[in-house]
Amino acid sequence: MVGIANESVVFFGHLSELYQLAKEGKIETKLQGSHTRPCKFWTAMKILSGIKNTVVIAHGPSGCAFGVKQAYKLTNCRNSGSPYESIITTNIDEKAIVYGGEKELKGAILEVDKKYKPDVIFVATSCATGIIGDYVDAIVNKIKPKINAEIMAIHCEGFAGEYRSGFDLVFRQIVQLMDKPDSESRSKLANSVNIVGGKMGPERTEIETDVKELRRLIESMGANVNAVIAGNCSLEEIKQAPSVAVNCTLCLDLGYAIGREMLDQFDTPLNSTILPYGISATERWLREAAKHLHMENEAEKLIKREYEAIRIEFEEAKKYLAGKMAIVEGHDAIKSLSIAHMLERDFGMRAVIYNFHPWSTQARETSIDYLLETGLDPEILITKGTLAFGKYEAMVQTENELMEYLGDLNPETTVYFGSSMSFPNIPVVDLNAILNRPRFGYRGALKVAKCICTALEYSFRPRSWVTKKMVFPEDSGLCSAQSLTPKLAQDLPDCTVYAGRERGKCMMS
Repeated sequence: MVGIANESVVFFGHLSELYQLAKEGKIETKLQGSHTRPCKFWTAMKILSGIKNTVVIAHGPSGCAFGVKQAYKLTNCRNSGSPYESIITTNIDEKAIVYGGEKELKGAILEVDKKYKPDVIFVATSCATGIIGDYVDAIVNKIKPKINAEIMAIHCEGFAGEYRSGFDLVFRQIVQLMDKPDSESRSKLANSVNIVGGKMGPERTEIETDVKELRRLIESMGANVNAVIAGNCSLEEIKQAPSVAVNCTLCLDLGYAIGREMLDQFDTPLNSTILPYGISATERWLREAAKHLHMENEAEKLIKREYEAIRIEFEEAKKYLAGKMAIVEGHDAIKSLSIAHMLERDFGMRAVIYNFHPWSTQARETSIDYLLETGLDPEILITKGTLAFGKYEAMVQTENELMEYLGDLNPETTVYFGSSMSFPNIPVVDLNAILNRPRFGYRGALKVAKCICTALEYSFRPRSWVTKKMVFPEDSGLCSAQSLTPKLAQDLPDCTVYAGRERGKCMMS
């Protein structure tokens, strides 16, 4: 281990070792109170916001609805130009908390059905209504014959589960909206797939997103995508979803919940792999889908065609990157594991995941199992800063510990995969700042490889010390300028951030 003092290290070893320590209770896996995550209510709302022509009634105080409306519905619709779909609140007060909110909920359901004419009404319970035990199911069943929309109660009160449980709850529950396949529906969708595990709403129209790239690959193979669940999918698409040839997971952890439920209930096959960053993950994703579509030959032709389109540039980049080192920021567990898989398998680099929180060994168990089963066991470094008070992915302490770890590592052979808000003495590649996406598939693999090459080739160019002072003010323990991230993403050339070894010069000069 280069440079870092032993007293700063909580864990340094392979993922399999960390995983075993967590299972045996020999390393703390709980998040600190300051490392807050969204509650079950928020994550449930995120999935529900990805279903078109629906209205969610947040049964509780008005603040609960306001938060998710601002975070999800308004953002989704603004990004894509889609018509705004409301999130309604029953706005219960102190009286309803004592005597129950049945009257408010009944009135809201009838008004929503008449005013908005949605395909589905979802009634989502908040902490307040969960605590008082409102008879939401009874109310929903009683009023169902009086409305035109389908209606479903979602028991997602925030105190009743950690944030991951909201995703799983909704994914499993919307399976109840699906129709049982018959021979006619299976024949109709024999050449179709679902992409499951999406937790976004409408996609931005002006960007070549990762999901659009997966759709392009499926269609280039000669198949169709019935629905992205829940990524702006309709009720009709959800109803016929079990009849497709196969469900392909987008995010393995989130897609597994609905994929497993559909497999158990409808015998719909499941193709579950990690995020398709890089060529090897993309090829496995395509080949597994092709088996169920009976398009193995078409898949091989597509794979050959797609690789040939990038072959010369990719092999040149791969030759340059082989043997070099990448430090991968670990606070997004799924992404960091998938990136490490790509860097090692496709580029021949050594990947070390920095500050992969031990909590993720439980929250991302499905993806870890998959990765280890494929024979990949990346190195993990966890320092004390990630377990300290504050927001663990943006602290001065973790920044300083990273610098200590890097020590005298050569910036011409080492790259940092992480946020533009980190300022190590080696080049930074921020995948969130890739403007001309996609990052998945063959084109994505070439794009990432070229970004790393560019970062390393221009490692002599310093970054702005003024910007670093704005992000990490003196005597401040936390990152205080998170709003800079999108601004940095707009100003930087593609996803490359250059290393800084001098002071007083702007990186763009």
